[in-house]
Amino acid sequence: MNTVDYTAERPGVALLTAVFTPFDDDGRLALDRVEAQAKALAEWDCPAVFVAGTAGEGASLSVAERKDLVERWCEVAGGQLDVIVHVGHTSLAEARRLAAHAQASGARAIASVAPYFHRPGDVEALVSFCADIADAAPTLPFTYYHIPGATGVHLRASDVLVAARDRIPTFAGIKYAHSDLTDLQRCLELADSRHEVFVGAAKLLLASIGIGARAAIGSVYNFAAPLYRRMLDHIEKGERREAQRCQYLAQQAIDIVAGYGGELPGFKAATKLTGLDCGPCRSPLRSPDEHGLELMRADLERVGFLEPRDR
Repeated sequence: MNTVDYTAERPGVALLTAVFTPFDDDGRLALDRVEAQAKALAEWDCPAVFVAGTAGEGASLSVAERKDLVERWCEVAGGQLDVIVHVGHTSLAEARRLAAHAQASGARAIASVAPYFHRPGDVEALVSFCADIADAAPTLPFTYYHIPGATGVHLRASDVLVAARDRIPTFAGIKYAHSDLTDLQRCLELADSRHEVFVGAAKLLLASIGIGARAAIGSVYNFAAPLYRRMLDHIEKGERREAQRCQYLAQQAIDIVAGYGGELPGFKAATKLTGLDCGPCRSPLRSPDEHGLELMRADLERVGFLEPRDR
């Protein structure tokens, strides 16, 4: 099996966390904070972390920084968390170096977005690029990270899945970060026991589960995992309306925090409000200041996402 079945030991839907890269106030890596991140995730039974992806600002890191970050995560994971490393890059040579480094560091798997400057014009070109990356880490499962809103590559993920599983020996599946539920369902139907489809759109997780999804990767679980776990518990008990209320509250929270500088700065700030400070985002992203954090807190308290503090 190329992929890891994260529902084997805990039936239901597995929530994997796309972790933030911690920075100090000057924008430098703050690797001393990774251990606290890992501990917080392990406490709510997160099975794996997705490192240096969109949430991890991988495209804003140097290759050397990405390697340092991966080594730190592999060091602190300690068998409690699988480490899935995003190795995507506009340069194939750099992506291959990152893939080989992930394997040497003890990562569990790798993933990559499509090249997003000089973009592939068809599925064959994209799969060829991915195959060359996967070949640099031949012992690790490889997942294609489908996020057309960021890469500008709008080739259907289901077509990539079909082509990649015949071309890439270690192909493990798709991380599907898109709102097209039709193509998501197509991916879910086409995937077999060797391949997983990880839902990347947290606003649509409940709908995605309704069409067969059983695993998700997202940055929202850095701060909203308890709410999503409640939603999954309601699903398992057949409490549909309660699950819908949880999903709606999550959508409200996502919309609120995204209003403070965009999703990534907002999500990172919301994680600070819930107890884990990963620092600001790197330029050109702008994180909310302390006044913005207080306004965000008030908005999240208003909708019932956060408990009101004693005034």
